Amino acid sequence: MKRIVLIGALLMAGMIGLKAQSDMDAFRFSQIDWSGTARFVGAGGAFGAVGADYSALATNPASIGVFKKSEISVTPVVVTINNNTTTYNGESTLSRKTRYSVSNVGAIFALPNLSEKFVGLQFGFGYNRIYDFNGLSTATGMSGGSTMADAFLGVANGTTADKLSGDARLAFNTWVIDTCSGTTDRYWSEFEGRDVRQYKYRLTKGGIDEMNFSIGTNYCDKLFIGATIGVPFLSYEEISRYSEMDDNDEVEAFTSFDVNDKLTVSGTGINFKFGILYQPVAFMRIGAAIHTPTYYNNMKDYFYREMISNYDNGGNSGEFNYENAFRYSLSTPFRVMGNVAFLIQRRAFVSAEYEYVNYGMAHMQSDEYLFMEENANIQKKYGSSHIARIGAEVNVSQHFLLRAGYNFKSSPYKEQLNHGAVHIASAGFGLRGNHLFFDMAYQCKISKDSYWFYDSENVNEVYNRTLGHRIMATIGFKF
Repeated sequence: MKRIVLIGALLMAGMIGLKAQSDMDAFRFSQIDWSGTARFVGAGGAFGAVGADYSALATNPASIGVFKKSEISVTPVVVTINNNTTTYNGESTLSRKTRYSVSNVGAIFALPNLSEKFVGLQFGFGYNRIYDFNGLSTATGMSGGSTMADAFLGVANGTTADKLSGDARLAFNTWVIDTCSGTTDRYWSEFEGRDVRQYKYRLTKGGIDEMNFSIGTNYCDKLFIGATIGVPFLSYEEISRYSEMDDNDEVEAFTSFDVNDKLTVSGTGINFKFGILYQPVAFMRIGAAIHTPTYYNNMKDYFYREMISNYDNGGNSGEFNYENAFRYSLSTPFRVMGNVAFLIQRRAFVSAEYEYVNYGMAHMQSDEYLFMEENANIQKKYGSSHIARIGAEVNVSQHFLLRAGYNFKSSPYKEQLNHGAVHIASAGFGLRGNHLFFDMAYQCKISKDSYWFYDSENVNEVYNRTLGHRIMATIGFKF
């Protein structure tokens, strides 16, 4: 049996070399879910070739060249409701999270009639939210003999108690695993083979807000060229609890054990976007844009984990923890997209876009750590994602407009490792005056994925389905 001695020294030893970063972090922070004004969202974000909307500067910067008047817009009302349904070992659990946010503030300044050929020069700056991390999920079910202790044992076996580190050290110090009688480097657990209730709670917060600085021009109302410097600000927080509870009173001495985690990540990046639009005939525009990788030079990562075990007698519960702070850099994949819009007598449009991104090109690095395994896993697990957006708008009357749109994102996972496809439908309306405008939009987002409580070889997967609702309003002024 173990002896709890020199705990402080052993915990410090266990903290050496621990990191929270993984290939999942690179994938998570490389994703984009274009948002912004209600007009942009209501028409499915397919505004690259339509232009004259601030949020389109983040997709195809050439769209700034379509502006003939200056304008200021703000989207102060965004209500997001995420319903998350998980299924684990036959049990389903529903979680819901509602959040209020601001998704867009932007200004465009148009200088008309610079010359006979150059119809205008435009400048723009402001911000869009390009990804929202806010969510809540819970999952529970009976284990059928599986336990997280199996993962701890796999790491601990073959290592003497004084050299255990990380999770194995926490499990040992809380008596979740213990040395086998007569050995110093072989371990067992009271939870092995027991049918216990497993529970997972996960709360995520934050987002990626991107400042955009754009410039563009319009040549003869035929050729539109634009460029954007993007400065994204990333903020992510994840709080989770994993528990195993002895509901059937099968585990001797224990009632439960918990693993509590907290992860916070922040960083500032930079990227460059270049776009071009061409209008060969009055009723059609075509365009293309390229986005360089976003380079986050100084990601700050803090990870804290504690393990708590609770015993039948209510006393002598074990509680131990470790924490780790780390800095690293992340380069996200480049993106390319093509746009087309059909303009119907200044009263309506139908537009479509295609976007390509290869998440396997994300790359992590640090002067303190090589990230060889993590970067190899990025290339192994993640591949190309194909994104299609379509949208439409029609002027029902001089001042009233209706919109609708649809997005599809193909799964980014290689070899069907996970689901990952996303479907987004949207609709909205707008009111237009000589100077003031008001827009509202509704968006419905459906996605599926799977995850595992711990090592996928030792536990069944959790099926996760997210149904998200978003309602937003934008107000603006043209001058």
